[in-house]
Amino acid sequence: MSYQALKWKKFKFTLHPIEFEKVFEGLEYFIAITNTRVDENYEIKDKTSIFFRYKLYYEKIISGEEWKNDDWKLNIHTSLTDNPKYIEYERFEQNENGETRTFKRSTQLEPVINISPFSLQVDHKERLSVMFYDHKNNSNIGLEISYPKEIQYLESGNIISTENLSTHKLYLELITRIKKVSKKAKAKRKDSLSKPNFWINSKCIKGVNNNVMIKQNMITLE
Repeated sequence: MSYQALKWKKFKFTLHPIEFEKVFEGLEYFIAITNTRVDENYEIKDKTSIFFRYKLYYEKIISGEEWKNDDWKLNIHTSLTDNPKYIEYERFEQNENGETRTFKRSTQLEPVINISPFSLQVDHKERLSVMFYDHKNNSNIGLEISYPKEIQYLESGNIISTENLSTHKLYLELITRIKKVSKKAKAKRKDSLSKPNFWINSKCIKGVNNNVMIKQNMITLE
């Protein structure tokens, strides 16, 4: 049954890759491809690729270098589910270079947890702003996990809260664990101290302060 998300819960954070992997220890989860077509033989079994991908993404954040054209591949856009049965895939055929190939696309029976980059930017009023998207990627400094508060089934029009769904419980557990190894961010710029809306692990602060956007805008995370 198809649905649309009506409201969202969002949580932004920056962790050291070692701490990021520890957050998932002992949890029931799977990494799922839901936002693009997949091979006809694709199955949801992956539990580890996100750690290597996050390590590459984090290393780019703290490198002090600007992102280049091909570096967009280091961005993380993926989904988590606690049960592969919540996602169904339907087959379809597509012609490519004169050859007909079979792919699959997903239909979510229950919402997934979305994982995406987030950025810290300076807005037009010279204020620090936590944003979802930076087309140049230079201000990306961490990840956002999000999950719908409510969904509406398109066929019936019924609206339900997601608070009793098991994936919502996984979302809350991830936030709890992240908060245990991090703190609310503080940022100083031009002798002004602000508290941008994200959490950061203490081990990351020195590295993230080397980020190209952080340095260019004379921001110091504390």
